[in-house]
Amino acid sequence: MNIEKVLRNDVLSHRSTVDTVNKAGRELQESSAGDEASHLKQRLQRLNSSWEAVLLRTQERQGQLEAALHQAEGFHGEVEDFLQWLRRSESQLAASKPTGGLPETAREQLQQHMELQSQFAAREELYLSLLDKGHRMLLSREDPGAGSNTEQNLTLLEHKWEALRSKMEERKGKLEEALSLATGFQSSLQDFINWLTQAEQILNLAQPPSLLLDTVLFQIDEHKVFVNEVNTHRDQILALDKAGVQLKFSSQKQDVVLIKNLLLSVQGRWEKVVQRSLERGRALDEARKRAKQFHEAWRKLSDWLEEAEKQLNSELEISNDPDKIKLQLSQHKEFQKTLGGKQPVYDTMARSGRSMKEKASQPEDRQRLDNLLGEVRDKWDTVCGKSVERQHKLEEALLFSGQFADALQALVDWLYRVEPQLSEEQPVHGDVDLVSNLLDAHKVFQKELGKRTGSVQALKRSARELIDTARDDTTWVKVQLQELSTRWDSVCSLSVIKQTRLEQALKQAEEFRAAVQQLLEWLSEAEQTLRFRGLLPDERDMLQSLIDLHKEFMKNVEEKRVDVNKAAGMGEEILTVCHPDCITTIKHWITIIRARFEEVMTWAKQHQQRLETALAELVNNTELLDQLLSWLQWAETTLIQRDQEPLPQNIELVKERIAEHQSFMEEMTRKQPDVDKVTKTYKRKTAGPSSLSLAEKSRARKALPHSPSPLQLSAQSELKSPRVTQLSARWQQVWLLALDRQRKLNDALDRLEELKEFANFDFDVWRKKYMRWMNHKKSRVMDFFRRIDRDQDGKITRQEFIDGILASKFPTSKLEMMAVADIFDGDGDGYIDYYEFVAALHPNKDAYRPTTDADKIEDEVTRQVASEGKRFQKNRSRRTSR
Repeated sequence: MNIEKVLRNDVLSHRSTVDTVNKAGRELQESSAGDEASHLKQRLQRLNSSWEAVLLRTQERQGQLEAALHQAEGFHGEVEDFLQWLRRSESQLAASKPTGGLPETAREQLQQHMELQSQFAAREELYLSLLDKGHRMLLSREDPGAGSNTEQNLTLLEHKWEALRSKMEERKGKLEEALSLATGFQSSLQDFINWLTQAEQILNLAQPPSLLLDTVLFQIDEHKVFVNEVNTHRDQILALDKAGVQLKFSSQKQDVVLIKNLLLSVQGRWEKVVQRSLERGRALDEARKRAKQFHEAWRKLSDWLEEAEKQLNSELEISNDPDKIKLQLSQHKEFQKTLGGKQPVYDTMARSGRSMKEKASQPEDRQRLDNLLGEVRDKWDTVCGKSVERQHKLEEALLFSGQFADALQALVDWLYRVEPQLSEEQPVHGDVDLVSNLLDAHKVFQKELGKRTGSVQALKRSARELIDTARDDTTWVKVQLQELSTRWDSVCSLSVIKQTRLEQALKQAEEFRAAVQQLLEWLSEAEQTLRFRGLLPDERDMLQSLIDLHKEFMKNVEEKRVDVNKAAGMGEEILTVCHPDCITTIKHWITIIRARFEEVMTWAKQHQQRLETALAELVNNTELLDQLLSWLQWAETTLIQRDQEPLPQNIELVKERIAEHQSFMEEMTRKQPDVDKVTKTYKRKTAGPSSLSLAEKSRARKALPHSPSPLQLSAQSELKSPRVTQLSARWQQVWLLALDRQRKLNDALDRLEELKEFANFDFDVWRKKYMRWMNHKKSRVMDFFRRIDRDQDGKITRQEFIDGILASKFPTSKLEMMAVADIFDGDGDGYIDYYEFVAALHPNKDAYRPTTDADKIEDEVTRQVASEGKRFQKNRSRRTSR
């Protein structure tokens, strides 16, 4: 079409020539005669006929081209619109890369994609019609080369359509896979959460470990089943974690955060369940060991007592023969020795049972342990009673058999044997358990002593009868009788004394235990009070009130020292007369109360020191805060006043101002640690530590030292004190004022130095430097101008020229470019055309302007082509916007 327009212009340009020829021909025809005039007329007619044919042919050709252009523009416009839609759809697919990690997001994305795919399917009819229309246009072309653009567009359209179709299907498959994966992950996660909830309920509702062997064994079996169930879910948590990691790599950011939090929550709950399961397993195992140890000791002692009772019941018959009675008495003494050897076993078992009973948390366990202890205690008392009764019967039988001396000797031996055990030198003090056991054992002895009273009376009666009826010397009988009376009275007296001593020892042990328990409870409360003090307030009055409260607390601690010393004195007093079996226990309790009291005292002193230090630091910070606020007020006022003063127009004076401001910045940098110290003191606990560093440099040459930025300081710390908030805001404001002041000074210095350099500006030097720079880059002036001339109209604005030169990294300044632009824009119309551009760079050459008609026609063709191309681009953009 452009070529046709050029040809049409060329034809029309010859109209004047044709008119001139016709006019000259008519004049010649009028001046000629005959055949010459007729021949000239015929030639003119042929000329005019040819001219009319050329004009008609030109008009027809123009109409055909305009119709073809209209059709091509409509088709290409539709194709371009369709390609634009394809590109937008492709961009939309490319922009939605992450797929949802949660079912809701994945389902929503799949639904959006299906809507896009439905739009794609709706466009298929238009796509097929465009293909058909394009193929018909190609078939209708006379010149095969003329349809190359249409053919390229059709090929591009087919390629884009198929590419978008494949991407649509691929995206649909990925979204369906993502939805399946997200649904499976959500289902598995919910199942695991339900199991975790059930497992936590099982652990919460589980009974504490029992101290009864059969019950704890049943609990252990139940726990093994639970542990196996926990172990079977270990693979499930690993699979969930793996699936979660896979989802996080392809999910949206909000879904990634949610999935991460869900997995962290589930993993935390899982670890707690595993930890609690292990802890319960250890507790059950320990309870089983204690229960088994007690049960075995109880079973052995109970079986032995049953056997002993059966043995005593089977030996009811007592012989009349003195020798056999002595043998039975000797055998019974061996049995009593064995029974005495079982006393420590019984005491240990009873102590262990009472300890377990106190620690038992279930009423059923306490009741059953009490029954077991009562059962073994009854058996023990029965065996001891029957043993004493048999001893008494054997001694009576020996006496009645006429063996007075043997019976008397056996009773005296027993008295000699038990007397050391009743001695006042024998220690009876200790803890409550030991004294209670000793008291129970003494009660058994008193029962035995009471049963032997009859034997003693019988022996005394037999001795008096023997003295009255004997004919021989009975002096030895009187001596033995006197010794028996003395020993018996001594044992009875010592028994009463020991009973009194045991009762006093029990009272003292109970007082000691009560004092220790009371102290331990108070120490626990004091430790809790000191441990959970929390954050210290940042107000002086509140901090002073805390110090006053802590002084009261310290006073109470000092008062409790008296109770600690009193309890420790009671323990030391018990240690002086303590039973050997209980020395370690009493020393342990004394050490415990003293150590814990000293620990509480140390914590209290540390907290007191902390409070005092905080108060002193608060006072110092308050003073420092006042100083900083005062300095900031002065600094802000000074900077505002200096900014209001006009900047000097002398380089040396500007440098002096810069040096003066540099000193101010250095002073501000030195005060930064004080600001950090004050602000960090008042930061909330939740605020993280500030990582404050800023390397603020000047534009050209001056560099500030690294210093913390107040912007970061105020953004990262959440302050509670209004005055500290004021300090942070003022510091930020002064810092910004200082930076702005420095920027202005540096700009002024740069401007003055540019003016100083521009005073000696020589365009010819600039031009030569620019041409050398272009040659060095191996660039052409024409290419550079065309790159700046975006609309290809052959001219650029002054601003486009200046920005283009500056953007090319050529070493110049904006001030120089303003002067250069004035030189390039010779006619002052605000535009620089190509000829002005070349003429300014090549002042000695004028060959770039068109001289001949051919050059002018070529130049006009170039301009018309550029203009038509620009108009086509505008029409296409207008249709695209529609």
